[in-house]
Order: sequence, then C-alpha cells, then structure tokens
Amino acid sequence: MATAEKPCISTGSPKRRQIVAGARKVFGDQGYERTSVDQIAAQAGVSKATVYHHFKDKKELFVASFSEEADELRDGVRCMLDRDPDIEVEAALLALGERLLGLFMAPGVVAFYRNAYAEVARFPELGQTLFDRGPAALMAVVAEYLRRWHDRGQLRVDDPAAAAIDFVMLCKGDLVIRAQLGVLPEPLAPAVTATVRRAVTTFLAAHAPR
Repeated sequence: MATAEKPCISTGSPKRRQIVAGARKVFGDQGYERTSVDQIAAQAGVSKATVYHHFKDKKELFVASFSEEADELRDGVRCMLDRDPDIEVEAALLALGERLLGLFMAPGVVAFYRNAYAEVARFPELGQTLFDRGPAALMAVVAEYLRRWHDRGQLRVDDPAAAAIDFVMLCKGDLVIRAQLGVLPEPLAPAVTATVRRAVTTFLAAHAPR
C-alpha cells in the first residue's frame, strides 16, 4: 500500500528552511506589519543579504512561511498514512482522527491560521495558496487513504473526495473553533477522544460495506 511519490522529509535547502522557520516565529509573534527583514534575519541567525538571496521581499517570505508550513503538516499526515496499518478500519480511522484533531488544535497551527486570516485581505493570493496547499491537499491525502480501504472492501466510498471532507469535518467537531477562540474544555483529552469516536461511528454508519 505504501507509496514513494514524495519524501517524508523537508526538501528545501537547510539555509532556506532556517530562514522560513525564523520568519514563521517573528510573523507569528508580531504579524506582518510590525515585522522587518532585519528581525527575521536575526531570528534565523543569518545575514539580511542571505534572506534576500532566497526571497525577493518580505511579502514573498510571508507567503512562503505560511504555505510551506501547510506543506509540512500535510506531508506529516501523508507519511503516517503511507505506513500500511495492521489493524481494522475502525481502529485506523480512530488513529487518523486523533492525529488530525491534534494537528488542527496544536498551538502553532492555531496561531498560524489566526495570522493567515488576518492577512488574507492584504494578500488575496495567500488565501488560495493556503487552501490549495493546506486543506485541499490534506483532503486529497485522506481521500486516497479512504479509497484504499474501499479497495480492501472494508469501506464503501463511492466518492473519496467527498468522503474525506465529511470525515475531516466530523473529526473537527466544535473543538477546532474552540481552540481558535481560546475556550477549550478541561481536561481536553477526553473531549478529543469523544469527538473522534463520535465522528468515526457516524462515518462508518454512512460508509459500511453493503
């Protein structure tokens, strides 16, 4: 079942990844307007000239810092799903759901989307880029995973793309918006488990083999 289309590691040069990581930190702390290239260079531990060697301006660096994080999040899930699970479909979906929900609610990811939402009006192309490389690409990965279970006869998935959207949105429940608003329940772990189990139960009821 495993594929080898893309490596499970970041493929950019180490220096470029270093700059992007520094930019992500400064943009996340201060937003676009208050951030300077000098601050990014200092955070990344490189010279300003090195930053400009890799990126033509602050805007390009801002877009890269968000879109490349979306790439990394998607590839992390893809690498997990490329490993052929020796478990039943329900257990596999529970594991996937908890992985996805944990990712969506990670503090860095929550901050990432808060900042992106704030800057979409300034950079209209950012919204489309993030959608294409973030949610849309992630849904495609999940769709392929569900299709493989369909091929095994363990699920009935006539439209993998639509089924992937349903599965991911069910797993989010109300916890992702609560994370973005800073009103998560305590303790969190039981809420995550209950949300994902409810999602998987609902999904399996709709997609059980005939």
